[in-house]
Amino acid sequence: DTRSFACMKRSRGADTSMSDDSLVLVTADNKSGFKNVTYDLQSRRYELRVQVGGKRKHLGAFKTAREAAVVYARTAEGKADAAAQQRPTGADAAAIAVRAAEREGLLLIPADRKDSTTGYKNVTHNVEQSGVRKYKLQMQKKGKRLSCGLFGTAEEAALAYARTPEGRADAERLRRPAPVPRTAAAIEAVQQAEREGLTLVLSANATGRGLRRRHFWP
Repeated sequence: DTRSFACMKRSRGADTSMSDDSLVLVTADNKSGFKNVTYDLQSRRYELRVQVGGKRKHLGAFKTAREAAVVYARTAEGKADAAAQQRPTGADAAAIAVRAAEREGLLLIPADRKDSTTGYKNVTHNVEQSGVRKYKLQMQKKGKRLSCGLFGTAEEAALAYARTPEGRADAERLRRPAPVPRTAAAIEAVQQAEREGLTLVLSANATGRGLRRRHFWP
């Protein structure tokens, strides 16, 4: 909103005090240490410039980088960046996703393919993807492969799939009791699994006739 920047454009009148305890400064890997804040050698002040509606807007010049960062933190864009900056990442984000699935009674669907790099159905890891969100969720709908978002961890992507109607249907199939074995070899396989403390889990691709594939999961 360009109107929100109008009242901040003059640096002299801007209130740069940290009176708001909830204010979070958005940091960056640059010389100033803050996003959208650069030092101008000619004016010897810190310039604040923000991209709005495809245009680069100048929001003022400040004595310190922190003052400029405070002004940016009070904009809608700054608040959005601050929220993203505070989101958990890595192992913490993965653990949160797993706990969320447990609270919601959802199941993170394991991958059917042995060559899966993530261990979860419809979730792939793209190491060449820019940014921190390198896990892609893709689903097959009406014969087309659709991208359903990028995530920071495989668990977050798996949770997003578990919340879909397709994910819930897969979970229901996985939770069905395994069919009663009808051959001597099948009975022996079940008994062997019991001796080893393993559980035979239905594949997400199971049909009403039984297992399409059989996996041993500890």
